[in-house]
Amino acid sequence: MACHGLDAPGSDAVTPHIAGLRKNHLLAAMRDYRSGHRLHPQMQQAVLGLDEEALAALAAWYAEQPWVAASGALDSEVLRAGGKKALSSCSSCHRRSGEGGIGAPRLAGQSVGYLIAASAAYRDGGRNSPAARGKGFVMGGLSDDEIHALSHYYASLR
Repeated sequence: MACHGLDAPGSDAVTPHIAGLRKNHLLAAMRDYRSGHRLHPQMQQAVLGLDEEALAALAAWYAEQPWVAASGALDSEVLRAGGKKALSSCSSCHRRSGEGGIGAPRLAGQSVGYLIAASAAYRDGGRNSPAARGKGFVMGGLSDDEIHALSHYYASLR
């Protein structure tokens, strides 16, 4: 809880705020950390000894907490470019609002730093979950500039 926080975004610019995210996404993420499909030493250690019941309880607890969006300065020109790219590449899964769907996590309101780090990890293979390898997955084709613009756009949404 110390890293992710309860009433604010994560404890630093690259730690996501997970309170209020969908239970199924949280559970899938923890399973991916436990299996090694998502690489993050602290998270892998945190879930290593947890069984399915404990993972489900954690996911349910965090999902019931209120969502609080990240705050911070955003570049309006970069944000506009990200909005255009999001509509053409991301909105079918993450929705136009950035709130996510059944298989796609919420991006709206996460910090720019986290979104950049997570997007680069998907693109570069640090997150190799079944969803990342799924049909139509576009992260592999994104440039650093596109990731930067998309991150500003989604961080601006609440």
